[in-house]
Amino acid sequence: MRRFAILSACLLVVTTLAAVLFVYSQREKTSREKIIALWVTRFDYRTPEDVRAIIRNTADSGFTDVFFQIRGNGTSFYKSSLEPWAFELSGRDVSKTGTDPGWDPLQTAINAAQNTRLRVHAYMNVLPGWKGSEEPPQSANQLWTAHPDWFMVDSLGDKMLPTSGWYSFLNPVMPEVRNHLKGIVRELCQYDVAGVHLDYIRYPNDYRLVADQRYPGASEKELFRRSEFSYDPVSQAELFNRYGWDVSKDEIAEFRCESISRMVRDISYVMQVEKPEGCILSASVKGNPVAGKYTSYQDSGSWARKGLVDWVVQMNYGTDSFAPYLNAMEKAAGRKKFSSSVVVGIYCGNDTDDLLKQVEQIENSGCRGIAVFSYEFLFQQHRPTEKGRKLIQNLRP
Repeated sequence: MRRFAILSACLLVVTTLAAVLFVYSQREKTSREKIIALWVTRFDYRTPEDVRAIIRNTADSGFTDVFFQIRGNGTSFYKSSLEPWAFELSGRDVSKTGTDPGWDPLQTAINAAQNTRLRVHAYMNVLPGWKGSEEPPQSANQLWTAHPDWFMVDSLGDKMLPTSGWYSFLNPVMPEVRNHLKGIVRELCQYDVAGVHLDYIRYPNDYRLVADQRYPGASEKELFRRSEFSYDPVSQAELFNRYGWDVSKDEIAEFRCESISRMVRDISYVMQVEKPEGCILSASVKGNPVAGKYTSYQDSGSWARKGLVDWVVQMNYGTDSFAPYLNAMEKAAGRKKFSSSVVVGIYCGNDTDDLLKQVEQIENSGCRGIAVFSYEFLFQQHRPTEKGRKLIQNLRP
């Protein structure tokens, strides 16, 4: 009996060790291979047939990873118990928010990718909570009406207002917001996803470009103040509790950077608990890491250096700024992390010749890989565009 117990214990140790070695080998394989990723936004699909065509085209084109969007602004494109179904899956009417479309886009994408080498990442806009001038129906229990106090507040003390094309952001300082977003990630981890991809994980400094839509006739000074967030009581109390009443601009920047980084850490922790076998955490970040840190409070260089995320995905979308921003990201992340953790994103709305030059620069930079924004530029009605054919030909490993 004792011998049997010893043999059983040894077998358990060997089995556990084999499992650990398998996971380690898989992570090592993932960490070495070149990443060629494609963003697919929620605007790229409306039906299960769309999703299956997207996954087929993405896999056949040689992409290794797809960032498949399943959250835009407090509504879901997967079966969620925390947020209502997106109305876009049931038409164009905001009143349809919360209507079950009868299918699950995320699960459909995962199923379509099963017999391919394509890894599916659940791509979510993290802090956007609503967009547009129309309100969702009260019955949908959407955040804009259910939790209006969760949204950022401008420096004049008013809640951030969305525009027709821009979001109102949730406040990451609030524990309730962090718990809600952790719950979203926990739900996503119940799916067989290879990773979770974060976007809009920052403060909305670019609201100044659209603020006049909500405040027509306002002076430049007022528009500036309407574009500074978040001055809500919770944030102010925590800020002043930490630094006192005589708080400096540098201390405010440090506080806001930390509030964003804390949200990333929270998400990372949830993923480690829910998927101990390993799940890739990636984040889209501003092209200029210096400006990103001091205007959007997104310290992407630190995220890479400290391993807070697996991949920092740089949105390097300019043309003249492309090379300087590429160098700035290498400096911010450090050479070692640049080569292992930085994926450089390009914007396919740019001229084809410029894109091909950028692909070559990325290849020569020694970074982790490339990400392409987005599907709609490469495929129209799920058929390759001329730009798509040329770019895909140059992206293959």
